[in-house]
Amino acid sequence: MALIRNELKGEIRLVIIDEARLMETATIEQCYREIADLLDKAEEGHVLIHFGRVTFMSSSALGMLIRVHKKCKEYKIALKLCNIAPTIRQVFKITAIDKILDIYDDSSQALEAFQKSGGLFFRKKKPSSYEVT
Repeated sequence: MALIRNELKGEIRLVIIDEARLMETATIEQCYREIADLLDKAEEGHVLIHFGRVTFMSSSALGMLIRVHKKCKEYKIALKLCNIAPTIRQVFKITAIDKILDIYDDSSQALEAFQKSGGLFFRKKKPSSYEVT
């Protein structure tokens, strides 16, 4: 069973986490793999991860978000998060992850922020290892 859903909102890839508790290692790893696979294939330069269903996250899930953030930087994809429960948001603040990740109260604020951040663009696909650039 997939842990994420995704849809295209204009030029922004919206990723919705469909799991209420990101707690177990296997669940967190599956979630990361699904997001990473999506990032590997995405041509959009903007990704918004929606946490509306998530009610609990372990520290391992926070680490997974840092890995997603690094992968986005590698692919030159702007990443934003939204709809994070207040209790989880407090953990983000205590651990200073809110200083690293771009977090918004809801998806409309995040989508608006993407549009204000210098225009939307599609990223170029990574060249294959056999291509000469």
